[in-house]
Parts: sequence; C-alpha cells; structure tokens
Amino acid sequence: MSRQQTGTSASHLCEAMRPTSRQAGIAISLALSLLPCVASAANKDLVILHWERWIDTLKGTVKNVSADRANDIVIVVRFYGDPGTSGPARHPRKAARRQELGQQTVKVMALDSGQEARFELDIAEKHRKTTFYKFEPHAIWPKGSGGHPRRN
Repeated sequence: MSRQQTGTSASHLCEAMRPTSRQAGIAISLALSLLPCVASAANKDLVILHWERWIDTLKGTVKNVSADRANDIVIVVRFYGDPGTSGPARHPRKAARRQELGQQTVKVMALDSGQEARFELDIAEKHRKTTFYKFEPHAIWPKGSGGHPRRN
C-alpha cells in the first residue's frame, strides 16, 4: 500500500514543481504568440517581423521568407484613427469604425531569401494622431521565379 505524502515533505514537492509549471506556461504562451507570424508567412513572402513607434517615426524589420530574391521592396503604411466627432455632444457616440487617415511608403533594399532589413519612416504631421497602423509590403520578383506574379 502506498501512503500519500503529507506535511512538510508534500509542500517541498509542490514548491519544487512550481517553477517547472511556470516555465512551461511561459513556453506555451511564447509559442502561441509566434503563430501569427508563421501563419502570415504561409500566405506572403515578405513579413514584418516587428515594428515600434518613436514619437514621430515608425521603425521596423521586414524579412523575405520566400525562396527567391525580392527586388524594389516598398512598404505601404496605412494610418487609421477615430473619426472626428460631429453632431451634438449630449448623445453618446456608438463605437465608430476606424477611419483611414492616409498612407505613406518607405523603400527597402533588395533582399535575398532569408534576409532581413530595417526600415524607418518619418510620420507626416497629418498622420501623427493615428491609433492603428497596417503594413503592406510589396516587391518585384524575378521572372521565372517559383510562380510569383510580377508584383506582390
């Protein structure tokens, strides 16, 4: 017959297992956070790995995940914000959809398969009140490459 541990020896076992379960939770959440990048890479050949805003500048990194060289890379950044209030202030507004405030482009050097490049974009004054960004990378692919259209 086995006896269940009680008292001091049982609490030591629980304390010993606590860091392991915490590390497993962190590993699982990290793996799940990486899934959107992998999923988007399956559909596109250029992926924005990361980006950040510095007051009036957007900085980021783009990666070529295709097997081919990407030439003349242009990243179109669309800026979105809340539309201005119109009408009487006494009526509460319903949640409004994001309104596109405009777009800007930034050119990036040509990238071979697996290469990454940093990009930087000065945000125009009229786009600085933006609350959301959408990045659309485009490139010209060499003729005869694995089924790529002329423009991505």
